Amino acid sequence: MTIYHFTVEETNLISIYKADTLTATLMGIAAALPDMDGDMRTIANSTGRKLAALTGPEFSARSFSPADDSDGE
Repeated sequence: MTIYHFTVEETNLISIYKADTLTATLMGIAAALPDMDGDMRTIANSTGRKLAALTGPEFSARSFSPADDSDGE
């Protein structure tokens, strides 16, 4: 089992592009790369490497919910 810790930024990115399968999620992120700025592209590449190391079942078992950036008000 591969255990990767995803940053808040990576988790948020995954939640935006998350599809039913790992492959479809990776394809969604890859398709968006040309439209991303340099910093976001760096995050996307890191996220893609970590996701690619997961198996399909590992991906399906994980929850990728966007971080709540509200301050409780």
